[in-house]
Amino acid sequence: MKKIISFIFTIIFIIFLTFIYAWLVEPNLLTVRYENINSNLLNENAGKLKILQFSDTHISGHFNENDLKRAVDRINEETPHIVVFTGDLIDEYNNYENKDNINEIWEILNSIEAPLGKYAVYGNHDYGGGAERVYEKIMRNSGFILLKNEKIYLKDFNINIIGMDDSIFGDYDRETIIGMLDEDRYNIVLSHEPDVIDFLLEYDIDLFLSGHSHGGQVNLPFVDSLPLLAKKYTRGLYSFNNYRQTNLYVNIGLGTSQIPMRFMAPPELTVLILNKGE
Repeated sequence: MKKIISFIFTIIFIIFLTFIYAWLVEPNLLTVRYENINSNLLNENAGKLKILQFSDTHISGHFNENDLKRAVDRINEETPHIVVFTGDLIDEYNNYENKDNINEIWEILNSIEAPLGKYAVYGNHDYGGGAERVYEKIMRNSGFILLKNEKIYLKDFNINIIGMDDSIFGDYDRETIIGMLDEDRYNIVLSHEPDVIDFLLEYDIDLFLSGHSHGGQVNLPFVDSLPLLAKKYTRGLYSFNNYRQTNLYVNIGLGTSQIPMRFMAPPELTVLILNKGE
């Protein structure tokens, strides 16, 4: 009986420590992931072009403006050439307590330095309850180009940056996106949800950047914590053996949603270094 009681208390203690770690520790363990990607489609002067991706800040009482400032400081430490944000800025705009001082967010984001531009797309949380209008205002005031089924061509590097509208609540237009892809250019597509790449792999996409999954956010055995359209591609780099050699990177985000915890999915920034060559 003593052994059984001791075992039960040990299990309870482990669960308690795991809870404290997931609530207070891991959400603050900001990590940076680095990936090198080569392509002959890049111009010669694109050597070691550094793209930094961040996603899913879900600003709320659990990831506030101070947390965002910390992440932005870390972004600037990486000295990226290009910065992209793949959606879900505020967690629940209807319940956001700092609506009267929304300028604090764009003042922080405006301090991100990226000489070749800052680009963003809508996520599912950037729609509804007035969030759509506010999101556009915030991103434009912070110096981001908000791409909604639109593209930007960086001629000096032969790169297209194509922004796809959100696939859940937005006006995702597959045919428009396909029409923006150029066979002789390096095509980067920004999409909040990763799984939609399966409908585009036969076309000229070189790099597909997404978020949405949170890496599961809280990963427990036998529990499916992955959201719609992020159940197949959940985190990190995927390479496809199609004729174009498409790469997909799923960033697991910075903030939290539904519950203020992370377990086995620490918040991350992604640095993708593009190189000329095979």
